Amino acid sequence: MDDVYERLYELWQRQRTSDELVKIPDELLNDLAEYFAAVKRQVRLSDRNSLNTKLKLAELEMMQRIMQSLLRARMRRIMALASKASGIDNVLPFEKKTFNTIQRIVTQHESKIMNGLNDPRILVHETEHRHEVVVFLKDFPKFVGEDLQSYGPFKAGDVAAICSGNVPALQRRGIVKPIKSV
Repeated sequence: MDDVYERLYELWQRQRTSDELVKIPDELLNDLAEYFAAVKRQVRLSDRNSLNTKLKLAELEMMQRIMQSLLRARMRRIMALASKASGIDNVLPFEKKTFNTIQRIVTQHESKIMNGLNDPRILVHETEHRHEVVVFLKDFPKFVGEDLQSYGPFKAGDVAAICSGNVPALQRRGIVKPIKSV
């Protein structure tokens, strides 16, 4: 447990100098959580004005700052990778969710740019997401629409209002049949 600071610092240094996401070992996160809890417990039971307590609090604060810097550096890498539409490795579960959200937003933004090349007025006005009522002709799994809302899963014969931007692709694949716009 004594080497948790050194392992965190070394990981932070590697992440700062790497163009990729560096793997964060699960055991390091567990050790950090245990160490933080132990220091907080020790501080609670100690004299707040003692030198040892002040040193432990300073160490805890420094480790938290390193952890914050590490996670922010990773966030910058995730944003860069999402804008390149590439996959990522060595991510924590919450980072994967962030990556997917950013990637959807970047894709939506690039789509607006492409549409704006044909009609620049699109770039000035915010697009309002319209919905269309469709009937599903086939079973279809849950998906995230261009409006970033989750839809489904659907069974053949289900009727639903989905973002109109998703309808053409689903219609071409024979998955839905539009009923009317709302």
